[in-house]
Amino acid sequence: MAYDSKKVETAQALFAAAIDLMKENYNAPAEKIPTSMVIADLAAKTLEWDCIAAQDVAHDILEEVNEHTLAKNFKELADNHNATFDMEEA
Repeated sequence: MAYDSKKVETAQALFAAAIDLMKENYNAPAEKIPTSMVIADLAAKTLEWDCIAAQDVAHDILEEVNEHTLAKNFKELADNHNATFDMEEA
């Protein structure tokens, strides 16, 4: 499927609207709510609090903003954490 800038524009507008709606849902004035917190809240709900999926999102965001070294280090840290966590549950 070809890149469709109109679809991207629409998705960005819907995303901004979702953020605004969520900010109205907190017990503080919307302008006091950090956008990053709302994005994290929306992502966590969408992922149904799946920790591994959340790690993938965090990694992908770092890549998207061109923090490639940090993304690589984060991925290694997450992998080590997950291996240790899995061993603790066994």
